[in-house]
Amino acid sequence: AGQQAGIPQRHVYLFPCPTCGSAGDQISALKNYLNSCSAFNGKVWLDIEGSQYWLGDSSSNRAWYQNLVDACKSNFNCGVYSSYYQWQGIMGSTDYAYGSNLPLWYAHYDGDADFNDYTPFGNWAKPWAKQYEGDATLCSFGVDKNYVPNI
Repeated sequence: AGQQAGIPQRHVYLFPCPTCGSAGDQISALKNYLNSCSAFNGKVWLDIEGSQYWLGDSSSNRAWYQNLVDACKSNFNCGVYSSYYQWQGIMGSTDYAYGSNLPLWYAHYDGDADFNDYTPFGNWAKPWAKQYEGDATLCSFGVDKNYVPNI
């Protein structure tokens, strides 16, 4: 639908499940699925949220996340989707910086389409995009609103 509507870049989120298996297996499953979907042509966004879905301690979370980033980078053009507080809760610190060479799409539902609120974390000096409103309705569709100045 996105391709037919003329949307030039069509990205996907991967909401990983660290308790469901290896990071490599999850990336492989995504790759197999996307290979059958000619509409995908963008980034795979690693959705790093929900500490309740992770492994319970920051060192295990970090190790699993590093495997996820490495597997993703081997197969796709990747980015990280997270927020300051989600990152802190999962990684144990806002200073943890693995994957900071990937673009960051951060979430902060303040209703403002700008980066004026950005508080650095994970060694990202500046973000690539911001999700500033969730669960909005646009033309009778449920959407999340994002600010992406670089496209």
